[in-house]
Amino acid sequence: EKLHQLRTDDLGHNLLSVQNLLTRHETFEAGLNNFEHEGIRSVTDLKEELVSTNRANTSNEQREKIQARHELVWNNWQKLLQTSGLRREKLKKAEDRFRNIEELFLRFAKKASAFNSWFENAEEDLTDPVKCNSLEEIRALIDAHDRFKTVLEEARYDFDELKASDDSIKSLNMAANPYTWFTMETLFDTWKSLEKLIRDRDGDLQLEKKRQEENDKLRQHFAEYANAFHTWLRGIEYA
Repeated sequence: EKLHQLRTDDLGHNLLSVQNLLTRHETFEAGLNNFEHEGIRSVTDLKEELVSTNRANTSNEQREKIQARHELVWNNWQKLLQTSGLRREKLKKAEDRFRNIEELFLRFAKKASAFNSWFENAEEDLTDPVKCNSLEEIRALIDAHDRFKTVLEEARYDFDELKASDDSIKSLNMAANPYTWFTMETLFDTWKSLEKLIRDRDGDLQLEKKRQEENDKLRQHFAEYANAFHTWLRGIEYA
């Protein structure tokens, strides 16, 4: 029965469950260790005493049976120890695997949260209405937007790291990440939304630039007409 329990394929389904199994196994092995000192050695000592040639009331046939019986017990005991050791190794490997998965889950969750926060701030800036009163103002907005698109390369690097983490998690055939509701699919949608916002912002800025250029031309024409009118008016006054 003990051997059957040790040969089970149950290695847990997450870090906590495998650690619980390890704790139970360590308790089991502590019991084995105690039994080895109290039980197996006592059986061995008793066997040595029974097969001792000094015992006149023990025949050779009895000694052979005792020896064979002890050998069977000893072999079963060694097999139990060996199986227990193999079980411990499997649980340790499972623990390492689930710890690695846990780290991947946490890393993805933290990066996904940071990326989403960055996106929300970027979204707010990209959807801010484009309203200017001069060419200088629209040029400043265009410069700021160009700087943002330069920083976008860093965001792309973070996004690629997220995808690499997601690929690693999926390669392990694990269930959903328990530390975040973000998935790579939702983040892909977020990235596509960001690209559209950038294109829309580019268009809005260029339209506003064109409007301000036209306004600037109108202001210049008005200034020219005003100066001409002022000159004409002064000519009348002196006439």
